[in-house]
Amino acid sequence: MRNLKNIILSIIYLTAILIFFFACVADDQHDIPNDICIENTLEVNASYDEVKALYNGEILRIQEDLIISGYINSSDAASNFFGNIHFQDHPTNPTQGLQIELDLRNLAIFYPIGQKVFIKLKGLYLDNDKGTYKLGGTFTAFGNLSVGRLPATKIREHIIVSCDEVVSMVPKKYEMEQLDSTMVNTLVVIDDLEVAPERLCGAFAEFRETTDVELNNCNGAPLIMRNSGFSDFQSALLPLGNGLVTGVLTKEREEYIITIRDLNDVDMNNERCDAIEYYCEIPEANATIFDVKEKYLGERITIKEPLVLNATIIANDENKNFSKQLYVQDATGGIKVKLDDTKIFERFLLNAVITIVVNGLTLDKIDEEYTLGILSDEEILGVEKEDYYRFFYDEGEYSEIIPNKINIADISEADIGSLVVVDSVQFVDNSKFVINNRDTKSVITDCFANELTLNTSRSFVYSSEVVPINNGSIIGILQYDNGFQIRIRDVADLVGMNLERCNVLDNAAEISLETLISQYGESGKEIKENLKIKGFVTTDYLTHNLENTSAIIQNQDIGMELEFKEAHQIPLNSEITIALRGLTFFNDEYGFHIKGLTNDHILNIIEAQPVKPFKVSIDELLSLKYNNVIVELQGFQFEDVNAVYAGDNVIVNCEDSYTISILESASFANVNVSDGKGNIVGVLIRGRFYVRSVSDFTFDQPYEDCSLKLTSKFVFISEIADPDNSSAALNMRFIELYNSSDKEVSLNGWALRRYTNANVSFTERSVIDLSGYVIPPESTFIIASNEVDFISTYGFSPNLEAGTGSAADSNGDDNIELVDGNGSVVDVFGRPGEDGSGTNHEFEDGRAVRNLTVTTNNNEYDFLQWMVFNDTGESGTVKLPKVAPLDYNPGQR
Repeated sequence: MRNLKNIILSIIYLTAILIFFFACVADDQHDIPNDICIENTLEVNASYDEVKALYNGEILRIQEDLIISGYINSSDAASNFFGNIHFQDHPTNPTQGLQIELDLRNLAIFYPIGQKVFIKLKGLYLDNDKGTYKLGGTFTAFGNLSVGRLPATKIREHIIVSCDEVVSMVPKKYEMEQLDSTMVNTLVVIDDLEVAPERLCGAFAEFRETTDVELNNCNGAPLIMRNSGFSDFQSALLPLGNGLVTGVLTKEREEYIITIRDLNDVDMNNERCDAIEYYCEIPEANATIFDVKEKYLGERITIKEPLVLNATIIANDENKNFSKQLYVQDATGGIKVKLDDTKIFERFLLNAVITIVVNGLTLDKIDEEYTLGILSDEEILGVEKEDYYRFFYDEGEYSEIIPNKINIADISEADIGSLVVVDSVQFVDNSKFVINNRDTKSVITDCFANELTLNTSRSFVYSSEVVPINNGSIIGILQYDNGFQIRIRDVADLVGMNLERCNVLDNAAEISLETLISQYGESGKEIKENLKIKGFVTTDYLTHNLENTSAIIQNQDIGMELEFKEAHQIPLNSEITIALRGLTFFNDEYGFHIKGLTNDHILNIIEAQPVKPFKVSIDELLSLKYNNVIVELQGFQFEDVNAVYAGDNVIVNCEDSYTISILESASFANVNVSDGKGNIVGVLIRGRFYVRSVSDFTFDQPYEDCSLKLTSKFVFISEIADPDNSSAALNMRFIELYNSSDKEVSLNGWALRRYTNANVSFTERSVIDLSGYVIPPESTFIIASNEVDFISTYGFSPNLEAGTGSAADSNGDDNIELVDGNGSVVDVFGRPGEDGSGTNHEFEDGRAVRNLTVTTNNNEYDFLQWMVFNDTGESGTVKLPKVAPLDYNPGQR
């Protein structure tokens, strides 16, 4: 029996390998297989030197059962390696390395840097290709045999991934003069390197062509850096400085070659040998700021196109109101550029025209503002000073940008990052530019109470000066941070602010509830502007179920509580206009509130149509999303139909319950509650569900017995599986339920539980909670012990994973019960208290299948309803073990 299991498992494993791999192809397009690591059960029996010693001057096929191990030091993640992996004998202090050619792309996903692997050498070919030892398959070209890529279908036979954690690979540092052949195929870092002058200002590689770049140290010793024309950094400019290069070392005859994994392997920002500086010609502009912004499609992007733009500097840090950033603008708009430097105004003068190479910069939209910078650790940082040469070129020209004239009310996103001017504005408060030595937000307003924030840095040179009190114009950079803001460059940007202030009370402006909330999101803020809002009243002061100093208004999906200083008499279903100046806006856990109203704040009242309620669930109501909004709860009834409305009453819908409270002062407090079922309209006010009157209860359906909703006679156990070939390593066990009715059944409160062996009590840890699941009509519901193993065995996902030791993980001699939402046993397999071994309810190494004639559950075990397969069961059962997946059909009834 055990040999049969092993044979079947071998067939399954081989089938999985054939599915994962496919025949090799001629180009770079391959699919990456999902791999499964193995524990370190393989025994290494050869050293790298012993393997290399097999080579006798000609390509040979290794015949011995040799196994070596190593750590991956190469990566094709940036596409600079293709079709091979390099590995070495130790992650930190290697003495030898090898490479193997593979007919597979995206190898970094499967074999990441630092991954330990075992290499089975038998059947591989070995060659010393011009000084570099290679392993792989073979191919013949022009009659010559060469080591080539190992076919994808053979990779698993030779490369075994260890279950050890991926380790950090520390490159071994060398000087050029120290290099020798023992370092080939190992990860090295070489100091004192710089690009040969003739290659400066060029790209790392020609497009789609393998390109060798000569590097030299200060003694003139050469080293080739080999770059792929398909790499992610192909178009990036080679560094101008001197420094370190990390990569995998290979050799072609007497010439050493280093191949980097990505640009992080290049750190060449030091002064070049002999302090010689090289400059590149200013590139010609081929794009606009608008073109650059168009590259942003909802998420940050590192530009990898040769885009070059000309722009004028419109803001720098000269007066310390900007820090580590430039703003530049052309005819299509402005944009922020982050720099990791101070005193940038000495290099980047105001109104200077500069050329910016965008290739290599990262574009993001931060606080609605387009920003260029350097991506590092998932953060946009400033361009460092030593990298200026890569991105910025001074034209030596100047061109003053004329600020775009805008009205505060008409500001749009298109103006962000640009130089703008707002006319006829004044500061709301007469204060200093900077208050309490902190970055300060001052409010400016036009004569129609439209406001804009002026941002000032605490480092601003003019921080101690008082803002102008009169009306005039302000020039600055338009920014965004939870609202539009403006930042000046100099006090000279406050133009002609000597005009008479305007009185905003003469121009009351109507705003929506949405605008009010967005402008006054800070709780407890006094509304100083002359604004007004409109809303529809959804409360009834006449029925006295709410304090007469409170009312609710609503506009679309936003509700707001009005808190009066005195009693009001605002009718239900009226549209009112409210003056806001002098009132206080609050936003707390109970929603939005306006406090301090008097009847004088009500400017107008007109009769209107009732507000249509939103249909919501109890969960949505409890989320507080619908605070102060009129809603409708559907399908509810009073739990106690003999109660009156006054006090706390529980309403239920057979799934959820909720308590509503009616004040004793309500005009309908002593009326008996409705004894039917239906819909309830109300408003959630400060955590209490408020109803206006009895008419808010529309109970037009008969009362429902909720206990009938928590069960169904049509849901039963249709199959229990304990395959003979199931094991701890590959758990194939499952339980299948079936709903034979033509309606879906909610399993809220339902459970499966197991009576282990002869136990008279069910095993607590075996209980499977089925709450939250639904069985569609005439459908199965599969509970697997292990989801991953189930998918591997049967080819599709179960409805639920129950885990080891659950009712679904029975070994065939246990008893299983199905319990409904009322806690009643509705279906059972076996006889709790009786060990199933040798009985008619043993399914060990087999299965128990419900007969197709059974359509309802049964709380007593009836053997005649089942077909039971096992290995040692009682007469009447079928003593024939079953093997998965061949003998099982989960999901089919």
